[in-house]
Amino acid sequence: MQDSKLNKKGEFKILSLLAFIVILFLQIHIALAQTATFTKQSSGLYFTGNSNDPSTLYQDGIDGNLDIGIKLCDVGQRYVGAFYALRVQGIWKYALVSYDPSSSSALAFTDLASSESGCYETTPGYLTISPSQLTVTDPDVYMAAFPGRLWIGYSTTNNPGSVSDFVLGDTNAVFRGSYSVTRSFDQATKKISIGVPTVTFQTTGGSFSKSLSDINFGLSDKRRAAIGVCNDGNGFDCTDGDIFSSANFPAFNTGLVSVDDQTTYTKYVVINGLGNPICIGPNLRVSVDSVTPNPVYYSQELNISFTITNPRDVPYEINGGNVDVTTDFNVNVKIYNKTNPTQVIYETNIPISNTFVPDGSVSVTINWPAYAKSGFYTVKVEVDSNNDIAECNEADNSDTRDFELKPIVLPEIYIDGKANDTFPYPNQPYKLDFHFKDSDDKILNNATVDLIQVNGLSLSSPSQIFDLVIDDSNNTVKSGLITKTTTTFITDYYGNASFTFIPTYNKLYEPEYSYLNYQDTVGNYSLYFEGHTASGEPFNFIIDGKLTQQYPLKIANVSSNDLSHKEIYHKDLVSQSFNFIYHVFTNFLDTVLR
Repeated sequence: MQDSKLNKKGEFKILSLLAFIVILFLQIHIALAQTATFTKQSSGLYFTGNSNDPSTLYQDGIDGNLDIGIKLCDVGQRYVGAFYALRVQGIWKYALVSYDPSSSSALAFTDLASSESGCYETTPGYLTISPSQLTVTDPDVYMAAFPGRLWIGYSTTNNPGSVSDFVLGDTNAVFRGSYSVTRSFDQATKKISIGVPTVTFQTTGGSFSKSLSDINFGLSDKRRAAIGVCNDGNGFDCTDGDIFSSANFPAFNTGLVSVDDQTTYTKYVVINGLGNPICIGPNLRVSVDSVTPNPVYYSQELNISFTITNPRDVPYEINGGNVDVTTDFNVNVKIYNKTNPTQVIYETNIPISNTFVPDGSVSVTINWPAYAKSGFYTVKVEVDSNNDIAECNEADNSDTRDFELKPIVLPEIYIDGKANDTFPYPNQPYKLDFHFKDSDDKILNNATVDLIQVNGLSLSSPSQIFDLVIDDSNNTVKSGLITKTTTTFITDYYGNASFTFIPTYNKLYEPEYSYLNYQDTVGNYSLYFEGHTASGEPFNFIIDGKLTQQYPLKIANVSSNDLSHKEIYHKDLVSQSFNFIYHVFTNFLDTVLR
């Protein structure tokens, strides 16, 4: 028995729910079935005036406007009128802008059966779009002064006093024109403030614009407008709004109790049935500020700088940026081949925990050592890559910047058979071996290389310091010879070169000769090589993170020497050359001692 009661109670609940769904469906069906439009004139009415004279505003039957009527469907025959209207928290607020001239009635009767089933329309001439204000009707009639999409109100009497039944007119039921209105959401008050709208009036010959505060074209006691903040673009579901006769607007309630970075809301500033959207929510944006240096050379550090913002989308805030971002999110940085985005050579994720107020920003710089093949690459930075933040606009969450990566020369240097770029001691012979390739593993054959020694010992121009006369008063400064010896060689098919080399360090740089100020006079000692490929491209190197075309070689112990027996590469010709040098030396001694 108990089970039977439970079953009956359950059946009753199910039947009740089904009945509710059916009734709701019928209500929705009826609401959707109701339609209204202007007859005779497609695409709405034009403004009859010009920028100097409002004329008869949007009156029908004049200046390109046909004598229109109103057609209403699916509610039977009714008295109808055109309204600027909006529904605020279930209550309609409106300004009637048409009347029946035949009887000075607020509403005109749909006495003619339309060709469409279930539709009725007003008799031609029995409805006028109002160029003036009328107070003999009930409700009052105001000037049809502004653009809008009209709501068609209907009643069972011609002067009902108040109207509570409305149908949104279709795209024919419009006064042609538009509005531009600045709008801004305040997170603290949860309200939307608007500026004075600019009205664009469309005429048969073009258009012109006026402020809604204009004394001749704007709001007044006779020229009224329905303005509010709504959840839809036509004014059916509004949280705040009213009928305005002056351009003094309060901050409008949005109906929101709280906002955060996890939900966005689209609201509309509706003016006479025409919606102007505003998004309430954050809008993270990233912009790549710089990718330097460009070009970057292999192994060099590439600096990637970008800025993350939450920009308030002034003056309309269609893209939001008017709510704080307080939730942590990630930024994804990726480098890929410009012509093949699937070829990713670097990727990292950067956690961001900053708070971004509207218009707040944070700048970030990361460094990437450019170890990759030469070519053209793209840096892509994507903010909120894991979609942790609800945003008004996701389209600006990434930015890219292209750069070129160039190869460098990676020389292999061997001194007496050991990989090294430092000679142990000066002024003794070494076998010097080179192998040249670049960072793309390309062998640099037939390349020309210059091995240059500056201010070493010179057989042809021994070290000399002298007084240099610098003016006609015989003032002098210390000067001297700067010597530069260049050894030029060509790499073979395999990018190799080998020869005997003697780094001739000059002992005049030693402390015992400091009284000569040799270094200050002629400059430092240096030893380096440079070169170019067979095609003439200069060698580029990265030394201590910096780009240079000179590769330095060093001497470890300039103040001492350690002579030991070794085999001399190309011994016969090298020995013969030193025999010639010895003769030069003896000739020098003979000359000095005579």
